[in-house]
Amino acid sequence: MTSKKSTGLAAFTRKSQPAAVEAPAVATSTAATLIPGARRRGQGETVALTVRLPRAEWERLHQLAVAEGVSLQGLALLGLSKVFAEKGLPPIKS
Repeated sequence: MTSKKSTGLAAFTRKSQPAAVEAPAVATSTAATLIPGARRRGQGETVALTVRLPRAEWERLHQLAVAEGVSLQGLALLGLSKVFAEKGLPPIKS
């Protein structure tokens, strides 16, 4: 038989066993753990990037990607490569 879990304020006022803390799945570098303020993100071979767009612009971009048969990632890389080319820099290697 299962016991009913407390919710609301009662859940915070009752003492219970603390949850076990699990070790992170990916080991962090020694420097990142020892140096306060050290960089912890963007250290891997591939780095994620968030782009925020108004919904109407995202819909336009999504429709273009579907019409061209490419992903939003592909369109972004193509556009960024063109910006580099305009500046006389080598394109992004994908």
